[in-house]
Amino acid sequence: MRKILGINISHDVSFAYFEDDILKEYYEEARFNKIKHLCPEDNENANYVYQYKSLKKFKNINFDIVVFASFDRGFMQLELPIIKHFLKQIKYKKYVFDINNHHIYHAICGYYFSKFEEAIAVITDGGGERVHHHDFQVMESIFTIDKKQIKKLYQNASNVDSYFFKDYKKTIETNITDYHYDLILSNKRLGGYKYERYREDAGFKNNEEGQLMGIAAYKDKNTNLDKNVLELAHKAQEETLQERIELIEKTKTYSDCKNIILSGGYHLNCANNFKLVKHFPEFNFFVDPITYDGGTAVGAAYYCENYI
Repeated sequence: MRKILGINISHDVSFAYFEDDILKEYYEEARFNKIKHLCPEDNENANYVYQYKSLKKFKNINFDIVVFASFDRGFMQLELPIIKHFLKQIKYKKYVFDINNHHIYHAICGYYFSKFEEAIAVITDGGGERVHHHDFQVMESIFTIDKKQIKKLYQNASNVDSYFFKDYKKTIETNITDYHYDLILSNKRLGGYKYERYREDAGFKNNEEGQLMGIAAYKDKNTNLDKNVLELAHKAQEETLQERIELIEKTKTYSDCKNIILSGGYHLNCANNFKLVKHFPEFNFFVDPITYDGGTAVGAAYYCENYI
């Protein structure tokens, strides 16, 4: 009996335990320590002494493989100390860590729960893996996926916060042709990353994008809410919705499959997810139930066992 543990070490630290392709247990550390959106480097001291309460659930299991998932933080030297700290708390035979698979893990998580035989996975978040000499962070992706393979078809990556381009105001967009998939590089804010900026401009705190989404519906209502904030909320919803419509339109150039999986943190946006379903009645939509980074623990474990 194969025993695999997926561990997400980005925000929303999570653990997914598989036995022979079946998800047996899933935990998020925040449910135990009440630290919302827990992220290791933000909540452990330099000696990495925190003992994960979730891992105590697995103290009697010897895992065949432990698979780690993370978005690319851009300072890889931090990753290995974090990983070693997790490994000290469990029994295992070997471990795997690939920083380049963040969006793949989102796609695989959605696919596992969807029960589709084949699908197109559309991923949008605030930033995943990095591409093209590590300068650009992926904001959106398209994959086709079935039980035998997952194929990367398209990615859009931005260097909007790169050290080399932080003072560069002109919008750039370049199609790169020397990859095995379609890659666009730009200095645009896209999807979840654009939403983060609107959230900042509206005066909300980190991780409060949901509050901005929620008040957008009050734009033309009789309310005491600040009209400028309401305008920003409405603008964030409308602009990112149009981006998502364009991205789903793009899937038609790659496949005639009618099953669409939505994953990545942006798709916590229930209001815009609903509008996408209405806009594309020809598609069967499935929204990943763990669409934020917690779900990448599920995707990493299932991917390692079935696709590599």
